[in-house]
Parts: sequence; structure tokens; C-alpha cells
Amino acid sequence: MTTPRLYLPRPLEKGASYAAAADQARYLKTVLRMKEGDPVLIFNGTGREYEAVIRRQTVEEVELEVIGSRLLPAVGIHVTLCQAVPKADKMDGIIRHATELGAERIIPFFAERSVPRWQPDQLSRKRERWRKIAVEASRQCGRSDITEIGEIVTFEWMLRNVPESGLKLIPWEEETARGIREVLRDPARSDIRDFTLAIGPEGGFSVEEIEGARRTGFLSVSLGKRVLRVETASLAVLAILQYEKGGEQDESHE
Repeated sequence: MTTPRLYLPRPLEKGASYAAAADQARYLKTVLRMKEGDPVLIFNGTGREYEAVIRRQTVEEVELEVIGSRLLPAVGIHVTLCQAVPKADKMDGIIRHATELGAERIIPFFAERSVPRWQPDQLSRKRERWRKIAVEASRQCGRSDITEIGEIVTFEWMLRNVPESGLKLIPWEEETARGIREVLRDPARSDIRDFTLAIGPEGGFSVEEIEGARRTGFLSVSLGKRVLRVETASLAVLAILQYEKGGEQDESHE
């Protein structure tokens, strides 16, 4: 059986013991039927993974003792995904798969053609839900950090607040002069390791939005001849970026 992996958002030290959360304890005891002495992996979002064992179990609690740690591989590139909020629950899947594909930060925003228009009290609930999805995706895929989920903002705010350094790309179905592959393979950009991607809504970006993005340093690029669904476009760009520019260092143990 694969060693279960748990997220404990707190400082962890070798030799110390920590109580699993109530839902985690139920999962270990009831679903996995684990017993004292069985191994567990723990991460807290700081870049390390901790080896632990179940030291004690009661009816309501599971106590885990940390016996070692390792620094997981450092990421080869740093990616911020700016994602126009799509309809229905599509954002759930985008958050999940973007986390698996290495996005360090996701900035949800409303574009001119975005369909959802939520009330202020809904925004915080949506963001909290997406953060939980990111935590679970990190746990499942073996990441040592947690993808940061930013506040839901306007397109204009996003343009003003994305990282200034690195390469900023905005895929656009009307772009014909420049493809994403040729941009990423340009020798002049071979040393870039910081990337910002802006993905539009179901109806695409308007010409005015593209012009505004260009003024702030974005390059509009083509993803090919096919028009991709919004959830497909995000994952395609992240996969292309990881293939062309990704790479990880070796892990170290302690």
C-alpha cells in the first residue's frame, strides 16, 4: 500500500509528536485501517516532507511522531496562472490540475466577457473552496508546497499586480504572428525561469483587453489552429511550459 500523505499546517520537528486532524484520524483508522507503528508522510507547505509513524491511537485521536525529513526537489520554473473565472464549477478542475502541473500562484479574475458575477460575500467562500482543492491536489501529487490562491480581482487589477519580472504570455485565438513554442524556444529567453500566464474566459479576450495586456508587458501568443475550451487552454499552456522549461533538482534527506 502506498504510504498515506497528510497535510499539517504547522511547524514540524524531528522527534516531536503531533495529533492528526479529526478527519485525517478517521481516514487513517477507518478507511486505511492503519495501526501503531505504521508509516505516514507529512508535509506543511514549506518545501519539506516528513517521515512519521503512528505512535498512539485512541478512539478519537491519532498521534504521529516525526522520525525524519527530506527537502523535496526544487522547482525548475516559477509560474503564476492568471485565470478568468469560467462558468459553473470548471474552476475547481482548473485549480486541481494547475496545482498538479506546478503553478505556484493562481490569480482568479473577471474579464469583460466573464459570465459569473458573484456578490462580495460569495467571493471569500469561492476562494476558500479553491484553496482546499489546492491543498488536496498538492497532497495527492506529492508537492511540498501549496499553490497560492489569490483574491478574485478585475482584469485591470490583475494587469497592475502580476510580477514584473520574467516572461508574461497571454494566449489569444486571433494571434497569427507568434506561436507559444517559438517564444519559449527563443535563445534570447533561454535563461528565464519566471512565467506569468493569462487565460481568458469562454468568450475569449476582447481586443481592448489584449491591447491593455500588451501595454503592461504581455506577449500575445497562439496555441495553434484549434480553439480550445477554457479549462483545456489552461492545462495545455502549463503542460507546454513544463515540457519546454521545467526540470527539478535532486531531493536531499536528513
